[in-house]
Amino acid sequence: MKKVKAVSSARGRSPTGGVNGSRTGNGAIVLPPKPVFKHPKTELEATIQRYVDLFDFAPIGYVTFDRVGRIEEINVIATRLLGRPRKHLIGAPFVVCVAKADVQIFLRHLLECRSSKGPVETGLHLKTRDGVEFPVLLSSTAASSSMKNGVLLFQTAIVDLSARQRAEESLRQSEKRYRTLFDLVPVAVYTCDAAGLIQEYNQHAVEVWGREPETNDPSEKFCGSSKIFYPDGRPMPHDKCPMARALRGEELTPADLEMVVERASGARQNVLVSPAALRNAQGKIIGAINCLHDITARKRAENALRESEERSRGIIHQSTAGIVGTDLTGHIIFANEKFCRMLGYKERELVGKTIFEITHPGDMAESRRLFRRIVRKAEPYQLEKRYRRKEGSFLWVSVSASPLRDAEGKTQSAVSVIVDISDQKKAQAILEDRARGLEGEILAISDREQRRLGQELHDSLCQHLTAIAFMARSVALRLKKHRVIEVEHIDKIADLINDGVTEARTIARGLHPVDMEPPGLVTALAALVKQRHWPVPCRLEADEEISVRDSTVALHLYRIAREAVINANKYSRAREITVRMRGSASGIELSVIDDGVGISANSHLGTGMGFHIMQYRARSIGARLEVKPIKPHGTRVTCYVQK
Repeated sequence: MKKVKAVSSARGRSPTGGVNGSRTGNGAIVLPPKPVFKHPKTELEATIQRYVDLFDFAPIGYVTFDRVGRIEEINVIATRLLGRPRKHLIGAPFVVCVAKADVQIFLRHLLECRSSKGPVETGLHLKTRDGVEFPVLLSSTAASSSMKNGVLLFQTAIVDLSARQRAEESLRQSEKRYRTLFDLVPVAVYTCDAAGLIQEYNQHAVEVWGREPETNDPSEKFCGSSKIFYPDGRPMPHDKCPMARALRGEELTPADLEMVVERASGARQNVLVSPAALRNAQGKIIGAINCLHDITARKRAENALRESEERSRGIIHQSTAGIVGTDLTGHIIFANEKFCRMLGYKERELVGKTIFEITHPGDMAESRRLFRRIVRKAEPYQLEKRYRRKEGSFLWVSVSASPLRDAEGKTQSAVSVIVDISDQKKAQAILEDRARGLEGEILAISDREQRRLGQELHDSLCQHLTAIAFMARSVALRLKKHRVIEVEHIDKIADLINDGVTEARTIARGLHPVDMEPPGLVTALAALVKQRHWPVPCRLEADEEISVRDSTVALHLYRIAREAVINANKYSRAREITVRMRGSASGIELSVIDDGVGISANSHLGTGMGFHIMQYRARSIGARLEVKPIKPHGTRVTCYVQK
C-alpha cells in the first residue's frame, strides 16, 4: 500500500479554494490544526489486537467452532473452565468437553445453530480434563469468517452456571425450610401483600380463624377472620387491625397487639398478634407477616386467678382473725383490717415494719428463732406471744405461721394468722390462781397429814416394837438363867407383834423424808438414792456448798426428784440413774438422768399423773421443768430454780 502524502497547498483552505479558518478581532486569520493521517494497515492491526484482547480477557468463556463442532478459537476463561491448555483444544471437537450424558443435547444444539438465523441457547454439562462435570449455558451466534473465505463459524459464549445453581439450590432449600417452618411453627402465621391481600397461611391460622380464606381475594384483606374485636368487646374494622396498621408503617404499642377473633362457629378467642412489615432494598413496604398467639387459655387463667385473688382478699379482710404477710426478712407486706384494729394501726403504718418491732421484748428471742426456722427449713410454727399496740400496751396473741413457696418449692414469704387470746390468758391466770390456791391447800394438808401420820408411827408402832424388844430380852434372860419360859410371856409378845403389824398397815410409807433445814435437801437426796428397794442402782452428784434456805422449795425439789427416780426405775430400763444437783450464779439445777431407752418425739409426755405433779410443784415454787431425750440414749428431767 502506497503512503498518502498531504498536499501543502491545500493546508488551510476549504474545498472551494478559500481559506478554512476564522478571523480575530484585529482581522488576523487563525488556521485550524494540522490533520493527522494514520496508516490503514497499522489501524487494522490495532483493531484486530483489541478484538483478540477482548476475546481472551472477557469475564466469561468464549469459543468458536465450525459447523461440525471443531474448535477454531477459545479464550483464556474457557480454557480455565475446561481445565485444558489452548493448544490441546484448538482443532479438537468440542464434544470431547461435553459430559457424556449431554452429548446428544450438544449435537442438537449444533444442528439448531446451522438452521437458525438468531442466537441459540442450550443448557448442558461440560467436563474438565479430570472428569469433573459442571453446568453451563451455551449461547451460539452464527458468523462468517473473513479470514477463512467466508466459512460459517459459531461464536459461543460459555456461561458457568455452577454458582447460580448453587444459589438457586440454596434458595430452594431456604424456601423449603421457610415453608416447613411456616407450616410447623406452633402458632398461626399468615402473610399479606402491600395491598393487604392474604397471600398464604398455615394450618394453625385456619384453626384460629375457623375457616380457610381465599388468597388474593379483595374481600379477604388484612385478616382471615370475618369478625374481629377490641379486647373490651368493641367491633374492630379490618382496616384498623394491627396488620393493616403495620402495612401503613404505623408504630404499634403493646396495648395495640391484643385482639379478639370470632370463628365461623361464633366462638371467640383472645389472640396476641405480632405483625412485621416486609420491605425491599429501597425500604418500601412490599407486604407483611403476622403471627397470632392464642392466649384464650391464658386469659381464662388470668381471670380465674384474678377472681381467686379477689375472693382471697375478701376472705382475708373480712376474717375474724388477724392475717399478716411478711417477706423473708420479717418486713410486713400486708395486714388485714382485723390485725390493724388489734394493734390500733392503719395498714399503711404497718407495711414496711418488721414483726419484731411490734413484739414484746420478752418474746423476741423465741420469735426470731422460729422465724429463722420457717425461712431456712420451711417449717410452720405456732406460738403464744405478746404484741405491742400503737399506744404502748401489750396483748397476748396466738400466732400460726406458714411458709409460702414459689413454683420451685422455695420459700418466698410467710403468712401468719393471729388470734387475740388476751381474755383467754386472763381467764387462765384466774383459774391458775384458784387452782394454785386449791392445790396448795391440798399439798399443805397432805404434808401436814404425812407429818401427823409420821408422828403416829413414832408414837404407836415404835412403842409396840419397843415393848416387843423388851419382853423378848426378858424371856431370853429367864431362859438363860432359869431355863424356864412363861407361856403368857410368849403370848404377850405374839399379841404385840400382831398389834404392830396391824398398826403398820394403817400408816403410809415415806411420809416425811427429813427435816428440811438448809442442808437437809442434799441429805434427803443422799438417803433417797441409797434406798435398797430400787431395782436400778442410783447415785448422787451434788455440790457440797448448795444450800436451799426455803424449806418449801427444798421439799418440792425432793418430791420432784423422788417422782423422777420412781419413773426411771419403772419405765426407763436403765443401767444407772444419776441424781445431779448443781448451783450457779443464776440459781439451782436439779436433774435426774438415766441411760435407758429414752423418750420419742411422738411420746405423750404430758399425759401422766407423775408429770403433772412435777409440773405443778415446779410452777408452785417459780421453777421451770424440762424433760428431754439425751444422746445416744436416755432421758433427763431437769428443774431450774432461779435465785
